[in-house]
Amino acid sequence: MTTPAPGGMLNVEQQAIQNALQSLEGQISQMISSGQTVERINMEIAANYVSGASKAFQDKVGDWVVNYKRVMQAFDKLTQDLGSARSILTKAEEDAHVQGGNWGASDGVFHALGGKS
Repeated sequence: MTTPAPGGMLNVEQQAIQNALQSLEGQISQMISSGQTVERINMEIAANYVSGASKAFQDKVGDWVVNYKRVMQAFDKLTQDLGSARSILTKAEEDAHVQGGNWGASDGVFHALGGKS
């Protein structure tokens, strides 16, 4: 069984989490912009159009806004959870390096024990 190089496996996982966070942040920015646009349009319609159809449309937009806020809360929680996972991985990597350092191992010893020169 091959042991990954120090920091190798955890660094890959941290990078994957970082990539996911960046992607989510980009998506959240687009969602915020869309939500603001929808709310602005709804306010314009409410101010300028008075009819049964306008009321029905505003009610549907209101439903959309409620669901939009739920999705945004879920995205926010996911972002927070990914940030927590990144912190846990960072701490685990630090702990592993401390424990490995306590054994007096070096890269040369690690490679020798792994059958590599």
